Amino acid sequence: MPKQPGTRVTQLDGLRGIAALVVVACHLLSVFPAIGRVVSDDRSAALSSAGMWAVFSPLHLLWNGTPAVHVFFVLSGFVLILPFTKARAGGNWAPYYAKRLLRLYLPAWASLAMAVALIALIPRTASPLQSPWADMYVTTPNTGQVAKDALLFLSASTINTPLWTLKWEVLFSLLLPLYVLLALRWRRFWLLKLGLVLGLAGLGAVQHVDWLIYLPIFAVGAILGVERTRIRDLTRVWPRFVWVPVTAVGLGLANAEWLSPAMPVKGVEALVTVGATLLVLVFLLTAQAKKLGDTAVVQWLGRISFSLYLVHLPIILAGVTLLRSVSLPLALAVSGAASFAAAVLFYRFVERPAQRLSVAAGRAVERRVGARAERSAGPEVAPTTGAPSSSVNDTSDDGGPSRDHSYGTGSTTREHAEPRRPRQAVSR
Repeated sequence: MPKQPGTRVTQLDGLRGIAALVVVACHLLSVFPAIGRVVSDDRSAALSSAGMWAVFSPLHLLWNGTPAVHVFFVLSGFVLILPFTKARAGGNWAPYYAKRLLRLYLPAWASLAMAVALIALIPRTASPLQSPWADMYVTTPNTGQVAKDALLFLSASTINTPLWTLKWEVLFSLLLPLYVLLALRWRRFWLLKLGLVLGLAGLGAVQHVDWLIYLPIFAVGAILGVERTRIRDLTRVWPRFVWVPVTAVGLGLANAEWLSPAMPVKGVEALVTVGATLLVLVFLLTAQAKKLGDTAVVQWLGRISFSLYLVHLPIILAGVTLLRSVSLPLALAVSGAASFAAAVLFYRFVERPAQRLSVAAGRAVERRVGARAERSAGPEVAPTTGAPSSSVNDTSDDGGPSRDHSYGTGSTTREHAEPRRPRQAVSR
């Protein structure tokens, strides 16, 4: 097997940041009455000329949250598989689970608490000044709703609906050993495996089976992560102009649901997955996309993307409720700016401490596992090095938008030729 390159795929951090920005734009524009009515599945609703262009043209890509979530899931699979491509990956899974689950749950719980507090301060109410889409999020939280949302295993309520993607991130994280087995076995048949998991996603889309739609997307990312060197070698000889139609096809498929006012074909989610996969490959393999992904602003977006994803919708809804009677555009401008400010604070005071705590927990579990193995093996046997994901960079795992998780910090997309000493996807 070829040696893995010792590079940092920083442009994928940038892609995650762009995807998070698209999700925020999706929720901001959906508050407008006419646009929100259309995205709430009433495609026959009247739209102005500008609205038609915004919804039923390629411009929708700038605020289409669905492919952004698919991109998040592909990136999660890509990022979490990287440690298992290293020669010394192996050992006990306990440190990985300790780190990963804390990394997901702590920020999610904090964002849920923030959403409940905001609703208590500024109760959401329905209004003709906002869209039916925004009216769907009117709720008065109760203990049962909050407890259900905090589990992350069940469908999220309308308190902080973006948490629905964390359900799939948690399930993927728990099932990671199976994804590792799939991605690392039968390497010569990687294209066939890729086709099979995309086929499963298509079947799930046609049958409307959520787990069959979303869980295969992580497998796509895992296969790409394992085969990234092979794919890079295969495409290195391609002329530069070939990537222009590849990018166009990726963008078109990602936006397939909104190509026309007609209802989309059954199973369109599978086309969105293919489009999202192509866009990840474009950012992974082309110099132009890498340059975009590595710009300072886009890297900053990538750094705060998980925090932004978690906090933005409750803030938007609170701002709209407070200011819509004055001016809806003003309400959206203020709430959008407030979302970014809150994301910066959330990243500093919640997400980063959660990262540090999860790393410390992973190390503690790893030490206990190593000590137990040393005692059981006897004095002549060296202790094990710990969980497979213990060899992940401290900033290399998580699951919703940000650099350190498949959303996170200090690049989740860092690749090493050898593992370091263990340090341990939008509201629908």
